[in-house]
Amino acid sequence: MATPIRISVEHVTKRFASGAVTVFEALDLAVRDGETLCIVGPSGCGKTTLLRCMHGLAAIDDGRIVIDGTEVRAPSRKVAMVFQHFGLMPWKRVRENVAYGLELAGLPKATVQERVAHYIEMVGLRGFETSYPNQLSGGMQQRAGLARALAVEPDILLMDEPFGSLDALTREVLQDELLRIYQLAPRTMVFITHSIEEAIAMGDRILVLSARPARVRELFQVDIPRPRTVESVIAHPRFIPLRDHCWRLLRERAA
Repeated sequence: MATPIRISVEHVTKRFASGAVTVFEALDLAVRDGETLCIVGPSGCGKTTLLRCMHGLAAIDDGRIVIDGTEVRAPSRKVAMVFQHFGLMPWKRVRENVAYGLELAGLPKATVQERVAHYIEMVGLRGFETSYPNQLSGGMQQRAGLARALAVEPDILLMDEPFGSLDALTREVLQDELLRIYQLAPRTMVFITHSIEEAIAMGDRILVLSARPARVRELFQVDIPRPRTVESVIAHPRFIPLRDHCWRLLRERAA
């Protein structure tokens, strides 16, 4: 049987500046159930804007975005987003930040406490529950942001360059952590990144966008089996051909 489609982007156009700037135009794509779709493209091509439209945080001008058969018009509890710059509330401790979405959903206190403890443990922050964000490293702050998104147990996870502001070592550690978490609890994920290597490590498929107004340049499969680690992906014989192919698509467009 064919894998069901969870997210359908249908002939979508987005404009800014009262229509003067077209970010993407007549864009079509589909995200399958349980897959990680990584999106790469030139700076300014609208990757983050597309993710915000999928979440219902930004309106589109033409076309429609459908999640599980329902057109997106506002944020849904079945969808969670992890931002590049953590998005933690500085006046709340780690435990309170992770609990925030659960409390908004009105879940029982015992359920909130159980999930918060579980996901703090999952992302490796046990012992830092009472720390404030400014007492954490960048990597630890991103772990807290990831725990907050996972705690609401979304069907779909939208990741907006979640490791883009981190140093190389911390980035690789968190890539491995996310791969491990995905293996424990697979879910549909859309992952925005500027790194071709990260896209190959994380993605089941990679979508390459053109420059603005963005269109689909190519969509291709990452034929490297799971479970994965960053090290195992880099060592795989398909890694170099996939990286070179993706790089050629981006470089040709830039030229």
